[in-house]
Order: sequence, then structure tokens, then C-alpha cells
Amino acid sequence: MKLVTFSVRGSEPRIGAALGPWDGWQGIVDLHAADPEIPPTMLEFIDRCGSLAGDTWDRARRIAREGETGRIPRSAVFPPQDVRLHAPIAPRLLRDFLAFRSHVIRTRIAMGSKIPEEWDRIPSYYNGNHYSLYGPEDAVPVPRYLVVDRGERREVATEKLDYEAEVGFVVGVGGRSIDADRAASHLFGVTVFNDFSARDVQLTAGKIGMGPGPAKDFANSLGPCIVTRDEFGPLREQRVTVRVNGTERLNGRYRELVFENPLLKEGERPVWSFDEMVAFVSRSQEVRAGEVWGSGTIPGGCELERGEDARYLSSGDRVEIAIEGIGVLRNLVAPG
Repeated sequence: MKLVTFSVRGSEPRIGAALGPWDGWQGIVDLHAADPEIPPTMLEFIDRCGSLAGDTWDRARRIAREGETGRIPRSAVFPPQDVRLHAPIAPRLLRDFLAFRSHVIRTRIAMGSKIPEEWDRIPSYYNGNHYSLYGPEDAVPVPRYLVVDRGERREVATEKLDYEAEVGFVVGVGGRSIDADRAASHLFGVTVFNDFSARDVQLTAGKIGMGPGPAKDFANSLGPCIVTRDEFGPLREQRVTVRVNGTERLNGRYRELVFENPLLKEGERPVWSFDEMVAFVSRSQEVRAGEVWGSGTIPGGCELERGEDARYLSSGDRVEIAIEGIGVLRNLVAPG
């Protein structure tokens, strides 16, 4: 299923299923209105059927199938243009990984350094701000910061606002000490994740040694939907596209960008998989349903990798990240 969180004419946000193909929705069915036994929010739904099984799951699947054939009340189905989409989930926790070798190589080249050998030892991540959340078509403000310069405080705006094209993995089943060979059953589905970043502030914070901090905390965008794992399948042939103001900045298949990247040498690890992430994180702590884990930037999916050729975002810019099988996540950089 393609699951969304939506509202109509200012109503409370609620869970729905998008009908039709991933790149041409024909309607959105209100699952709770069609069947009051289905909970109204995404987190409640995942808590009930994060394993893609059980009575709630079966009810939702039946409604989605009937919606495709027009066999449910029209009052429960809305034209896509009549709804407002929100971030599909309000995560219980947001983790963001650095999973792609080629992305790390490119960013280190841009900063005049090399990929650290420790990258091969553990799948590194930081905990993001799951309250600074934006959805499709939302305007994301340019962040401003207080800095101390020569003993005086002053306010500055980032001059290097960047997008980051990522896969958002939605955890459906929690647990601890989960083996990698059974971690796939803990995945509920996937979404598009844009991890907005202030690169100049990130460089300053990185030198302190305490993580990205305010360079990442201000905006995380998710959407347009969550595609459940049974429908999406393995990450391999999906096309990934990034456009800024209609100009293409990335276009390639996941396989080409990740596994066939010319920066890779024979025998090198290209990526840390979701299964490996689950095994690593759950060994030391409890993983909970409703968490969202960013894959890290898909190679080529940000401006930082371009070094001196980077074209960072400005007020009024429109960013579109598309992953085949999920959809297009669009955001405007708020003017002024």
C-alpha cells in the first residue's frame, strides 16, 4: 500500500491510502472513515500492524483494493488535488545514517580529505530532530543562528543551504539484538527523506567534535507517502531524480549510483544495508516501531559533493526529490 497522512479543509490529519500508480494517484481513501476499526493515525496503525499482518492490516488492504475498483462510499475517497498532504509519519525517533561509500568519498574530496577507514567498521549515524518536520509542498525556512564573533553576538543566516536525497526506512516492529538475517521483517516501508543541511554551520560544528548539531536540526522533510515493503520490493532498479527549479541535478538508477559508481574499487563495501543497521543499533539498545531511519545521502544527491561547483539553495528555490515507486517530495525554500 501507499499510505499517506492528509487533511481536508483544515481537518485533523488522518491516515489514508493513495489509489492508482505511484506517479499518478487517482484518489485518496480515508481508511478510518471507511472502517472505524482502523486507527486514524499512522503511528497507531503501525503499532497495530507494523509486521504487515493481522486484522487491521487485512482491513486496510481490503479497503485499498475496493477503493481501486470504486466499491467503497464516495464520501471516503478524495481527489488528490483536494487534500493537503502532511509528512506521512511523525517519527518516534529520527536517526540518520552515513551509509553510502561513494557519497562519503565525494564529500571528503570536496573538503580536502579522505574517507576514514573507520567507516568500514560501523554504520555511523546521529539522532536527528524529529520535531522539525516538514511534509510535501511545505516551505522550509532558511535557518538563522547566533554566533559569537570577537566577543559580540550576532545573528547570521546560512549561506550554504543544501538538500540531501535519502531513503527513509520506517521501522514497523521493534526489538533488541535482532540478527541481520531477520531484520527485513522489522521494516514497515519506505519514504523519501530530504535532510536539509546548513553546510557552513556543519563545518564549524564538525571541528568541535560533537556531531552536526544545529546544522541538521532545523528541517527534515518526509513524503509524499510510505510505500509498504511488500509493494516496494528491494532497492535496486529504482530511478532517483533531483531537480532544483526544474533543473536536473541528479538522474540515475539506484544500482548505478550505489553499486556501479566509478569511485568504487573492487572489493570495497558500497553501502551499509538496512538489515545491517538494524543488527548494529539493536545490539546496544531497544529499537521501536515508528522510528524513521535516513539512509544517508544517495551518491550525487546533494550539492556538497560538487565542491566548488556547488549551487546551494536560496530563498524561493523549489527542490524536488523523486524515487521511482514512492513519489516526488517537493519543498519550497521560504522567501525572505
